[in-house]
Amino acid sequence: MQTSHRPRANGRTGQTGSASQLNPPGPRLPDRRKQPPAQRTVTAVRTSVVWSELWAVAAISVLFMVLVVSNTGDVRISFAGLSGVLPLAVVLMAAMAAGIAVTLIVGSARLTQLRPLTRKRLR
Repeated sequence: MQTSHRPRANGRTGQTGSASQLNPPGPRLPDRRKQPPAQRTVTAVRTSVVWSELWAVAAISVLFMVLVVSNTGDVRISFAGLSGVLPLAVVLMAAMAAGIAVTLIVGSARLTQLRPLTRKRLR
């Protein structure tokens, strides 16, 4: 580090060199005068979640009503020795309900399997 004492423009003498050489780095204290503005975050509340789910249920209900109105013809059903005549919409709804039930049962079994593994990994 070279320093030379030469007059400055204002007539005072000073050292030449970079500011980092003149002031060695040290722990920086936070500037208490300038505080960052508090961040405003919007958190999801139950009401907003229910509102979006309500829209989804309304859309599915409209599609369901279109299905029922469009399929009013009769269908002959035979299953396990039983037979009968039902409207097509009822048969489609029963098939949909069976599919949902199977999905929920298999999904619940898988979640039951994964819970202990997840708890073990979080420890």
